[in-house]
Amino acid sequence: MTKHELSFDVRVFSLETIKRALYRYQDKCSFDIQLRDSDIVIAFESSIEDMADRIKREVLDQDLRDTISKQTANVRQLILANAFSNTGLIG
Repeated sequence: MTKHELSFDVRVFSLETIKRALYRYQDKCSFDIQLRDSDIVIAFESSIEDMADRIKREVLDQDLRDTISKQTANVRQLILANAFSNTGLIG
């Protein structure tokens, strides 16, 4: 097992985004999360050689998903409102 430490700037990535990314790999290793100054620091051990790179890509992916979700929230709400208004559930 190799020890790894990754740092993410809190001005770029939220703790929630990082947690969602780490959740994907919880079956492969466990994580220690700390806040140091303006960085979220993740420490973990893994025998998978490219695990740190996988985690970095997943954090970016989760961040982009969050951004897209926020940008399309109004459209999704309109679609849902329209769908429910056609069902007769809303008077």
